[in-house]
Amino acid sequence: MPPGSSLIDVARGYTVWVLHAFGPFWAFQTGYWAWISGVIDNALYPALAVSSFTDVYGPIGSPTAEYFIKAAIAVLLALPNLLGIQLVGNGMAGMSIFVMVPFLVLFIWGTVRASDWGVLGEVRRSDIAYDADGNFVSMSGSINIDWSLLINTLFWNFNGAVGMSVFGSEVKTPGRTYPRALLLSVLLVALTYLLPLLGATVFNSPNWTTWEDGSFSGIAQALGGTFLSTWIMLATFCSNAGMYIAELFCDSFQIMGMAQCGLAPAFLKARNKRFNTPHNAVFASLVVIFVLIQFDFEDIQNMTNALSAFYQLLILVAFIKLRYTHADVDRPFKETIDKTSLFHLD
Repeated sequence: MPPGSSLIDVARGYTVWVLHAFGPFWAFQTGYWAWISGVIDNALYPALAVSSFTDVYGPIGSPTAEYFIKAAIAVLLALPNLLGIQLVGNGMAGMSIFVMVPFLVLFIWGTVRASDWGVLGEVRRSDIAYDADGNFVSMSGSINIDWSLLINTLFWNFNGAVGMSVFGSEVKTPGRTYPRALLLSVLLVALTYLLPLLGATVFNSPNWTTWEDGSFSGIAQALGGTFLSTWIMLATFCSNAGMYIAELFCDSFQIMGMAQCGLAPAFLKARNKRFNTPHNAVFASLVVIFVLIQFDFEDIQNMTNALSAFYQLLILVAFIKLRYTHADVDRPFKETIDKTSLFHLD
């Protein structure tokens, strides 16, 4: 999260940074790209949630039925954002613990039952042979890494911290809370990816070359039977649910902030009188999500990454400019590198 979030402590977040740096035209572009990128990203999670079940119980026969199941999940998971900010915060904390525990068990159990530590040095090759049952036999030929997919996935996995800025007005002490939360988040994100993958890879059943979306449930079934598989399946669903809820929370506050500064239709800045939530902004996001949940995971990922790259570039340039034009403005916390190093780093 760029430290500009400590400079302008309102719901509008990075849209206001760009507004102060470059004016309303580029502020609108940044906010619009960011909101569309966010709702496109959110369309992924109902599909991933469904895949966590279909990987265990088999595919849904009807595409129409699958679409309406995804739509129902999208609506159900939008409810916390309509019922209160505190509910979202407390729910995310509890859900995080529930999600991490079974994957920690998978990591420990997988390393204890490791079949081949040498597999950690393997790289996907162009020629992979499988038997009639789809089991791995051998691998040969040239290195065959889909670099585009890898970079897109890594960017998607670690993208989004800038969204913390859009709800700065809801945080009591952002100057103290944000640096700690960001440090903890970066560490947990890295560990929650690396440790389960390490345990699953050295256990290597099914073979890592056969893995696809939702394969953790199958790995857990081979490792710990139905109990661990069901636990992982529920944790995977909750993980996707948590990311959906958090993304929708940021998206709704961001588009509400745009409306507050006249960059989006005025009806989007309305808050529910009872719960103080941006209900119209949530509904607007849901409309776009309903359109996009029918698309393929990789297609959606490419769309959201492209838009995200555009608006984050603008945010970084605005950040550099504000360091020079608003250098004397008081900030609760500051970056610790000089302006020249900052320019090269960005």
